[in-house]
Amino acid sequence: MTYEWAYCTDKGAKRRNNQDALLLKKALRDGEEAVLAVLCDGMGGLEKGELASASAVQAFSRWFEEDFPGIGLKNAGEKAVFSSWEVLLQKLNERISAYGRRRRFLLGTTVTAVLFFKGRYCVAHVGDCRLYEITDRVWQITKDQTLLQREVDLGRLTLEEARKDGKGHVLLQCVGASKEVEPAYRAGRIPKEALYLLCCDGFWRGTDSRELLAIFGIGKMRNPDVLHRRLKEMAFKNRSRGEQDNISAAGILCSRKKRPGEWDA
Repeated sequence: MTYEWAYCTDKGAKRRNNQDALLLKKALRDGEEAVLAVLCDGMGGLEKGELASASAVQAFSRWFEEDFPGIGLKNAGEKAVFSSWEVLLQKLNERISAYGRRRRFLLGTTVTAVLFFKGRYCVAHVGDCRLYEITDRVWQITKDQTLLQREVDLGRLTLEEARKDGKGHVLLQCVGASKEVEPAYRAGRIPKEALYLLCCDGFWRGTDSRELLAIFGIGKMRNPDVLHRRLKEMAFKNRSRGEQDNISAAGILCSRKKRPGEWDA
């Protein structure tokens, strides 16, 4: 696989600072490129959200440099990654919580991380940032961990009612502000060509699959420069619609090469 990316981040129309934190890193392992992308949205309603999101991104950056090279992927595949991430996220939750307790304030962050390696991806997800796979269609890989999404899952609200509801910002859990966190994990195979769009709620709110496909459909994304321009255009469009939150997104263009040694499913 080959990987190229672009990103954008904006503090939004009303926020005094940007509490989002974004990480994109690439390394060579076993003759293959590996890419780690992480987006953390510091909780705007809590103090020092930017501290929590930056701490999470730094933890994943260290993991990619120090722990990932030692993980045996040949037989264990993504299970080894998920096990390592579980330890990381539980320690991170306790560390951020302890920091807040010592200073007597609450802070927390969402975390969505995706690792691309040998034709597959691994995702860890806490909160309501989203990861989309976009080819000739749009697939939302992650599920929002929000009160609103739970109401839809339980059949108490329809999708249309959910869009009009005022509970969209209520998270069920976040790293640092929850006593316990239960990350959601998912793995899959990367298609021959795909764009993976990692974005916070300030970016995806107010959009739908048709608009995302029209703007980011894989046939339209020929290089990172085009992708960067489209990401910025989308962020500007969201601001013009009245979006007041931070707006951050990263797009990773994946192209498959025929090479042996992909992870076992």
